[in-house]
Amino acid sequence: MSSQLTVLVVGDEADAATIVAEFAANASPLLDFEVVADTAAARERARRGPQVGGIVLAPTRDDVDAVIEDLADEPALQGIRTVLVTDRRSHDDVTRAIDADRLDAVVAIGWRDGELAAHVTSQVTRWLRTQRPDHPVLHELDATDRYHRAYEAPSSELLRDLELDDHAIAERLSAAIDRALGRRPRLQLAAGTRLTHQNTPVNGVFVLRSGSVALDRTTSLGEIRLHHGSTGPVVGLLSLAQQRRAFFTARCTTEVEVLHLDLEQLDRALRTEPEVGAAMAAASVRALARRLRRAEQLQLEKRQLNRELEDERQRLAAALEALETARLELVEQARYATLGELAAGVAHELNNPVAALSRAASYVGEDVARLLDGHPQGELARSALDAARTRPTRRAAEERAARRELGATLGDAGLARRLVSAGITELEQARRLGADREETLAVVESAASLGTALRNLEVGSQRIAELVASLRAYARPDLQPVDGVDVNELLDDTLRLVAHRLQGTEVVRRFGELPLVRARPGPLDQVWTNLLVNAAESLDGAGRIEVVTDVPDPGHVRVRIIDDGPGIDPDLLPRLFEPRFTTKNGQVRYGLGLGLSIAKRTVESHRGRIDLDSRPGRTCATVLLPVEGPAGRDDAEEEARG
Repeated sequence: MSSQLTVLVVGDEADAATIVAEFAANASPLLDFEVVADTAAARERARRGPQVGGIVLAPTRDDVDAVIEDLADEPALQGIRTVLVTDRRSHDDVTRAIDADRLDAVVAIGWRDGELAAHVTSQVTRWLRTQRPDHPVLHELDATDRYHRAYEAPSSELLRDLELDDHAIAERLSAAIDRALGRRPRLQLAAGTRLTHQNTPVNGVFVLRSGSVALDRTTSLGEIRLHHGSTGPVVGLLSLAQQRRAFFTARCTTEVEVLHLDLEQLDRALRTEPEVGAAMAAASVRALARRLRRAEQLQLEKRQLNRELEDERQRLAAALEALETARLELVEQARYATLGELAAGVAHELNNPVAALSRAASYVGEDVARLLDGHPQGELARSALDAARTRPTRRAAEERAARRELGATLGDAGLARRLVSAGITELEQARRLGADREETLAVVESAASLGTALRNLEVGSQRIAELVASLRAYARPDLQPVDGVDVNELLDDTLRLVAHRLQGTEVVRRFGELPLVRARPGPLDQVWTNLLVNAAESLDGAGRIEVVTDVPDPGHVRVRIIDDGPGIDPDLLPRLFEPRFTTKNGQVRYGLGLGLSIAKRTVESHRGRIDLDSRPGRTCATVLLPVEGPAGRDDAEEEARG
């Protein structure tokens, strides 16, 4: 017949013989039953056509989950009804099939004549009604076949019995079902197995013999567990009784043992065994269902309202946080504007005095040179003055070594000290001056002292100008870097200018041979000043500061300023680079905060890094600077274009 629909019986001929005989004697002629040996043959048959409307699995020792999954991999077999015919008393190999909603019925061997054929016909009919409502077989079955009508609501009348607890109802119901249908296979299911699926049509019920099941519902708020201990021993009856899709997903929360009855089996049990209806107590279940559903709806509404209130609270909190952030930004902008005005004012007020100092130093040098032109020992004095004015600053260790060497040669430690202080370290010159008159040595000492004073005056005025420039740099951070900066020289100059803050402190220089770097000298001077002053304040006038420079790798120079003070609280270390944060005088307070936060910003603008490490007795500030330094304005514009 052209409108036939095929049902595949999967199994070898011996296992399928009883099933084939049942179908041959009792099945509707509208259904064509075809035996295939295994899942591979079933998949091939489904691809070849005509359409397959159901699968009957003959008794098998194979893993049922694996068999059903293999069938489900074939697109032509997805979604069709699957019936397991079994001679086994128990199955623990159907967990995945039931969880995936791929096993629709379990039929034990020993059915009455015509029962299996009617059962499969009804399964196929319900599949057609939901998936292929226009299929011609469905219309012909409606007109000619009585077996498919099992999808209609059962006609049995259920007796009321509310005296038993859930366990007793489950035992009584299991016994009644066994009497009505023969002993039903006990299905052992793992925790997490879904017995019903939300919004999916319910095709039967599960009688819960042991274990527990929860009822979950997925909402816009996510998945909500609404019932656990109150599910009762029959799962699926609520939706089945009202001929609707499952309102919940019923999920095993422990290992469970269940009996599975599809709609046909449940209907037959109710018709043939009155105690089945008594155990189910349909009327009580329906009354309870209405009350529970209302309670559940109220619970959902309450949760929805709570979520909306929480969302509103979070929106208000976010708005308040945004307002506070905006307020702080305005305060910060005002502070920087004030600081910029202060920097500009200081720079303006200091420019003229600094220029006057520079000019005065130049004029004094010129005037002294003219005076020396008429002095009897003017040439010697001019030479000593120029040497002191231009020579680099010697370290204390170098001066001590020079004094020892001259003292040993001349045999006069006092004379050696005077000569070295005057800048005379060359042995022959020292001998000549030592052998000369006292007046000559005094002239050389005075000229050298005057040259040193002029050098200090020039260096000091120049450094003040650079510090003024660093204030301007804070207000205008786009000053161009310069090449050929000697970091050791910057540190020496800074140490000299902050010497008054280091009184009582032993300062040890350990300078390595450094390459010249590209940098902004003024801002770097401010970094060294901040770090040195912070170290001195932690020592409170007594202690040791080491200034160490080296080259950790060819592309960087490193400066470490180490003090042996009390250290910094580990809880405060992460906050020391925050603006307005300070630990001066042992207190945490917020102020102008031009120290470490500015130092960090300056070092980072040089593409470098600054770190602090502290423990009791040792605090080390480390500054790592790249030799290539920061990009200038032209370089930055070229990088942006590139």
